[in-house]
Amino acid sequence: MAIIGRSVVRRVVVVAVVAMLALGGCGLLSSGSGIDWHACGPDDGVASAAIPGSVSGRVSCGRLSVPLDPRDPGLGTISLAVARLGAAGPKAGTLVINPGGPGGSGVDDLVDSSANLATSALADTHDIVSFDPRGVGASRPAIRCRTDAERDTERAMDHGDRSAAGIARVERYQATMAQECRERVGADVLSRVGTDFVAGDLDRIRTALGEDAIDFLGYSYGTRLGLEYAARYPSRLRALVLDGMVDPVKDPIDASIDQRRGFQQAFDAFAADCVHRPGCPLGDRAEGAVARYRAMLAPLLADPAQAGGRTLSAEDAETATVAALYQRSGWDGLRAALIALAAGDGTEMMRLADSLEGRDDDGRYDATQDAFTAITCADDPRVPDRARYDELDRRARSAAPFRDDGRGSGRGPLGICEFWVPSVRAGGGPPDDGMPGAGAPRALVVASTGDPATPYPTAMAVARRTGAALISVDRLGHTSVFRGDECVDGAVTRYVSDLTVPHATLGC
Repeated sequence: MAIIGRSVVRRVVVVAVVAMLALGGCGLLSSGSGIDWHACGPDDGVASAAIPGSVSGRVSCGRLSVPLDPRDPGLGTISLAVARLGAAGPKAGTLVINPGGPGGSGVDDLVDSSANLATSALADTHDIVSFDPRGVGASRPAIRCRTDAERDTERAMDHGDRSAAGIARVERYQATMAQECRERVGADVLSRVGTDFVAGDLDRIRTALGEDAIDFLGYSYGTRLGLEYAARYPSRLRALVLDGMVDPVKDPIDASIDQRRGFQQAFDAFAADCVHRPGCPLGDRAEGAVARYRAMLAPLLADPAQAGGRTLSAEDAETATVAALYQRSGWDGLRAALIALAAGDGTEMMRLADSLEGRDDDGRYDATQDAFTAITCADDPRVPDRARYDELDRRARSAAPFRDDGRGSGRGPLGICEFWVPSVRAGGGPPDDGMPGAGAPRALVVASTGDPATPYPTAMAVARRTGAALISVDRLGHTSVFRGDECVDGAVTRYVSDLTVPHATLGC
């Protein structure tokens, strides 16, 4: 299931720490907490210019060495990249944020959002910390399965051919990619990047920070980490905020279909807005917009469009569309890109696709997609029944017609996780029931009614099952906390500050 976190979404729509410790806001470096805090630099994956001047004295980076597998010391240790925005005033606690993914860099997110976070009331009383989970971002070793050239080649492949030969070709590629990743990264690492291991790392970070208990805010995939931590270490959580809910016990195929349906709803909303604007390439009526969109992409199957010296495939055009649908703020860019595509220029569509794929203007890819695959395959159960993948392909086309290229055959390829290295489970874990452990705080779930990536019904179901309070946000877009909504941010601040939980569903 392709879920993207907050920091990736900001990059996609072109729009959330790195940190020098500030004791009481004074900006002094310290190494007494168990993490060697220092000024952020390239080894932390941060360019010095990336830190806004308004918070440069409060931002620092650090590293923490943790065991690859606590039960097998012979496997050695790994290095986690950690970042912090120091509290502006006397510190009352520590809020740890995970921006999502899986595979999203918490360090990048905190650096990018530090100026915005510094304006929140919580930043006056709390250190705000984030980290790159094992295998992600500046943590070492990093999961990087493919070279830049291999990523370009992969994107040029036709993954949508549902003939017997096309399915076999996709599965051969996936088996090869899985084997190469195993050889390049190592099976010991790939098999130990699941969220259960990350939860253990989070608790080691808590210890290194000198905190008896932490507050946690998880976006998207980060909600899964938050629930895992609440199950394993319930007494070490003070407050738990879950924004953009992922249900860890939901069947992965059903979850994928729910997400497809969510993006179809987002596309329909975009189309309904587009047709009332001058020059909309989808026509002047919302009815039939999907058919007109597919008609625009159909020629790309045989004849990719020129895109600034590259060529835009139909799959990249779909990727661009999905990228822009994460937030309503991406609609203007998508409309302009579709207008240009209708005129034969795929440059802007390629730019949107690149943002989601993690490719910069120099042709370099970040490793987010590789980490996403590795963590997803470590977390989710295998689906060895080929009939389930046939079912997935059929249901996906029905749930999201805007992504149906008309080549369905009733068959679908096996997912890449069926070829992946088997995962190792962290020892001493709770049953996989998606429930916090005894003594965990009552969670606060935040859900956008028009969230395409983590649909609203999932949040309601998890809130009911776990007994969490719910903030229902009337907006189109993925996640809501610290996006400028005073209703949402005020409720979250009150909850983290003094554990004030809404007695009923709060509407914002």
